[in-house]
Amino acid sequence: MFDVVAKHKRIVQFILALITLPFAFFGVDYYFRRGDAAGEVASFDGGRVSQAEFANALRDQQEMLRRTQRAVDPALFDNPEVRYSILQNVIRDRMIEKKGADLHFNVSNEQVFERVAADPRFQDNGKFSLDKFKLLLAQAGIPEAAYENSVRQQLLQEKLVEPIAGGGIVAKAAGEGFVTMVEQQREVAVASVEAAPFVKDVKVDDAAVRAFYDANTSAFRTPEEVKFEYVVLTPDALAAQTSVTPDEVKAQYAASIKQYSRDEERQAAHILIGVKPDASDADKAAAKKKAEDLAARAKANPAKFAELAKQYSEDPGSAGQGGDLGSNPRGTMVKAFDDAVFAMKPGEIVGPVQSEFGFHVIRLAGITPSRTLPLDEAKGAIETDLKRQKVSQKFAAAADQFQNLVYEQADSLAGVAKALDLEAKTSQWATRADAQRLAFGNAKFVQALFAPESVTAKRNTEAIEVGANTLMAGRVIEYKPAAPRAFDEVKDEIRRQLVQREASEMAQKLGREKLALLEQGKSDKEAGVTFGKPLSVLRNQMQPGFSPDALTAVFRADAAKLPQYVGATNERGGYSIYRVQKTMLPPTANDPSKLAAARGRIAELQSRELFDAYIASLKAKADLRINQGNLEKK
Repeated sequence: MFDVVAKHKRIVQFILALITLPFAFFGVDYYFRRGDAAGEVASFDGGRVSQAEFANALRDQQEMLRRTQRAVDPALFDNPEVRYSILQNVIRDRMIEKKGADLHFNVSNEQVFERVAADPRFQDNGKFSLDKFKLLLAQAGIPEAAYENSVRQQLLQEKLVEPIAGGGIVAKAAGEGFVTMVEQQREVAVASVEAAPFVKDVKVDDAAVRAFYDANTSAFRTPEEVKFEYVVLTPDALAAQTSVTPDEVKAQYAASIKQYSRDEERQAAHILIGVKPDASDADKAAAKKKAEDLAARAKANPAKFAELAKQYSEDPGSAGQGGDLGSNPRGTMVKAFDDAVFAMKPGEIVGPVQSEFGFHVIRLAGITPSRTLPLDEAKGAIETDLKRQKVSQKFAAAADQFQNLVYEQADSLAGVAKALDLEAKTSQWATRADAQRLAFGNAKFVQALFAPESVTAKRNTEAIEVGANTLMAGRVIEYKPAAPRAFDEVKDEIRRQLVQREASEMAQKLGREKLALLEQGKSDKEAGVTFGKPLSVLRNQMQPGFSPDALTAVFRADAAKLPQYVGATNERGGYSIYRVQKTMLPPTANDPSKLAAARGRIAELQSRELFDAYIASLKAKADLRINQGNLEKK
């Protein structure tokens, strides 16, 4: 059961690279927050993307970047190209879901459970923990049904993408070529013309220093800074003030007993002989006869059922798994099939059973009885869920109070801190960048804090949403405006810069002249260079003395005409000349594991191209329409 992730590792990696899925605890409710808001951003045959769904996708992207601690200006998501790109991702996901439904792909509850249970985050000592599952979802504010539905959608998408992801066929020679390119080493000797010896020959007069200062005064300014107090409201701050009683836990358990119960499930496999809706009576009779023959063969040798399903079943979603449909509760499958399965005994084979899809030969593999989780096992998750609900209710009211008090008591944050039992903090001297780091990377807060009215009047900023369910307000206490540094303060620094710049120019000019002599066939002595001991370098491995430009030049050198000479400026401001003497392929380049990894990487790239082409074909057939006005609506 728990090897499902390992079995599908390549497919899962491919899906995650292409489709934003709900496994990072951000944007999970993207799959269920699909309110029927007026208007749509896009539509296609059989599907649509509402304004609400698109807005949620934008929020999810913002939250994802915030959680990775990258400072992002919210204005970025007003960019038309960014909005269009995010919309295309949503459209792609919807089209994949629709295609899976059209092909009657089915994901059983058992398959969903296997995927969830295999997730290490929900395990204790290597085994699935229902308490941990409920706790983590509650902490993230994710309803269980919604999370399970998102997993189901992921599995459906994997079924559709699997043939494409496994479709990259890579010749052995291509893998060998890739490894050769990556693993190739080159033996290189280096000679450098350094800038330091030229420093003594450079003379920079006072007039040049002054002229540079006058032309670049903006480069010699101290940035504006503030000291400010700030208050932050989050659900976590309210959670410390919230408790749940044992009686509340018992009441919730009694009221939601169905949530902690699992209905009886039955694991079935089938062989489908399909019948088209417009099939003739003769075709139906032939299909039924074929199903009867297969049923007889399966009953005669039950151990061969999976083999027969793989060979004869016309259900693309289960044939490859020997007809296995997983474990499902009553009501999951079409009625005729459902009734048959729930009338069977384990190991029994029946059929043909007719449904809207054709004739089924069915085998019942097993029965999972119904079960109710005891209160002692469920109470931890219930306490967490109740606390989250209380905090959510408190937060809505507290957010309103926070905004009102910040506005009404605009000359201090002490009132809002006291009323909501929050901590009012005071920063050190902070630049705009420092303030943005304190504001969880939110640029809007910084703009408000450094706005003229905030700086001059020293009044509270408005309450600003700096993250999901996170409000922040600040007030400037002291302010230092940006100011030019005095010429006398920076003149020595400027002189050093000008001397270094001219010395570098002299060294680089001489270095290029020496390189030209070597390229003309002159000897080291004639060119006036001394090369050091040769070094072995790799294309993708940085090494002291080799800048990215230098490595690129070294590996662009024609290996058929060695030695070759190339040059590049070095990190010290001088110029380095590289003599490429030898090309080497280490013995590990023929390592079977490396060749397999290389072919896998190429196959992944090919699969991605195939997938992009497949999505493009779906869009071309889907009469896709984008409402430009709703796409741009903020």
